[in-house]
Amino acid sequence: MAKYVMANLYDMLLYPFLKDIRKKTARIIIQLNPKSVIDICCGTGNQLEYLKNTNIRLTGIDISPAMLKAAKHIDCREQDAKNIQFPDKSFDLVMIQLALHEKSFDDQKKIIGEAYRILSDQGHLLIVDYEISEKTKPSSRYIITAIEFLAGKKHFRNFKEYHKNECTNKLINNNLLLPEKKVLIVGRAMALQIFRKQAKNSY
Repeated sequence: MAKYVMANLYDMLLYPFLKDIRKKTARIIIQLNPKSVIDICCGTGNQLEYLKNTNIRLTGIDISPAMLKAAKHIDCREQDAKNIQFPDKSFDLVMIQLALHEKSFDDQKKIIGEAYRILSDQGHLLIVDYEISEKTKPSSRYIITAIEFLAGKKHFRNFKEYHKNECTNKLINNNLLLPEKKVLIVGRAMALQIFRKQAKNSY
C-alpha cells in the first residue's frame, strides 16, 4: 500500500516540472504519426495519458508494480526493459524518458538494444534525458544535480557516469539509428532526441 501511495505522490510532485516536457513530447509524436507507441520505463503512464485521445495504439512497460498500479486507462505492463516481451519490429515509435541516466552503462546498452529490436524499420526512437553541459543554465544544473544526489548513491553514481560517457553519444550506433532531431529543453539541462531506425538484422 505504501508503494502505491508513493507512486501517486510521484506524479503529483513531478507534474509541475514535467508537464511542459510531456506536452512537447506528445506534440512531436503526433507529428511523426506512428500507428503504435511503446513507452519503456513508463512509470505511472503519465506521458501516454497525453496521447490517449489519438488513434495511436499505446503500450507502456515498467518493472515497478507500484508505479503500474497508478497507471489508468492505458495498457501498461510489468516488464524488464532489458528483456522486453514483444516480438521484433512491434512498434512504430519507441520512447524512453528520464530512465537511461538511472541505469548502469551495461543496462543502458541492453535497453537501447531492446528498443532497436522492437522498433519497426524506419520507425522512430525518442529519448528524453538529462544532458548537463556548459550550455546548461547554472540554476538548472544546480537543481538537477541536487535532486540526483538526494536520490541515492547508486542513482547519483549512474547519473555522473551517464554524463562521463557523453550521455547518448556512446549508446547510439548512428549506422543503425540515424539522428534526426535534437532539442535542448528545461534550461538546456535536458535533451529531446529523435532517431530513425535503419534497416539492419541486429543491433
